[in-house]
Amino acid sequence: MEAEIFTSSMQYGFAGFCAILMGVIVWLIRRLLDVLNQTNTVVMDNTHAIREIGRQNGEEFTLLRRLYDRLLTRPCLREDR
Repeated sequence: MEAEIFTSSMQYGFAGFCAILMGVIVWLIRRLLDVLNQTNTVVMDNTHAIREIGRQNGEEFTLLRRLYDRLLTRPCLREDR
């Protein structure tokens, strides 16, 4: 006598369940890879934006330093100094 686990209908049921689980796992891995690609795109865009802001800040600092130097060369217009 065979046990119930070894009947052909049970075996087909387990095989079908395994196939469904494998499909779900493959789908989840694909979704995970899509999310990772989107995350990498966001990180690259943010890195570019940070570098651009740093470049702009450097230019603004240079301009402010020139303005400061020019203001120091001007005479004081107040009479009490």
